[in-house]
Formats: sequence, structure tokens, C-alpha cells
Amino acid sequence: MRAFPICLLGAVLTSFVCGSAWADKLPKDAVELTADEVKAIYSGKSGIYSVSSMYYAPDGTTKGIYGKPKITATFKGTWSVNGNEMCTKNKAKGDPKTYRDCNKFWRSGKKLYDLWSVHYDGSKPDLKGGYATNTMKKLKKGDLVSKKYAAAGGE
Repeated sequence: MRAFPICLLGAVLTSFVCGSAWADKLPKDAVELTADEVKAIYSGKSGIYSVSSMYYAPDGTTKGIYGKPKITATFKGTWSVNGNEMCTKNKAKGDPKTYRDCNKFWRSGKKLYDLWSVHYDGSKPDLKGGYATNTMKKLKKGDLVSKKYAAAGGE
């Protein structure tokens, strides 16, 4: 695997949070999820995103692959929850920099709202219309990443 360019990691992290439902506003009656609710969203699940996939292990570690259909890079790190915010810190193989991304969660009725609250590149979140509603569709139970990660040379 070659060094992981910053723009490539940006694409990985952006695919982690962005989706077609990126133009929603947060309803006035929305309430913050608890830390336990946010942990339950991710723990033991694999995020299957447009250009990457990431496994959120129950022990707070992550493993990821970038590139579809051909894997071009691997990354690993940690995930943690504080209040209604889940953050990942990932480092790609061959890249000395660690990248941080966070998402905050609310519920209005049965609908879940997710805001990309901390961007890996330091850009500001869209607090008016940047609430996604399709997060749960991207998460699948179990580890669907580690075998591909290992086969691609992940550490």
C-alpha cells in the first residue's frame, strides 16, 4: 500500500458521514440521544459507505478500507462517545497524520438526525441544513471489514 494522501482520507471520511439526505433541518422538537443510544448505533457494526467501509468494534477500535471495487488503502483508529457525539480518530497506513471526525445525534419521533459536527479538514459544520437522516441504512451488524482489511495489508 502506498502512503495515504490527505485528499483520499478526506474522501473516506466524507463518505462516512455524507449521503443523499444531507439537506435536512433539525426539527424544533428533536432531543439529543444519550451516550448509550449513540454507542448502540455503532458498536459491533460495519459502516458501508460509497468509497469506504469501516468496522466499529465494541472495544472502541476501528478498521477501515478505502476503494471500491479495488481496495487502495487501509486505515485504523478508535471511536468513542461523549454525550450525543461519536468521534473517530483514524490513521491511514503510511500517513503520519491522525484525522478526527465527529457526528452528533438527535431523535424527533421515530426519525434519527445526524450532524457531521467535527470535520477532518477543520471546515465548519452546516448547523442549519446539514442534518442527515440515512445513517442507519449505512450500518450493518457484524464485522464486514476485517478480512478485507487484512487481505489488503492492514496492520
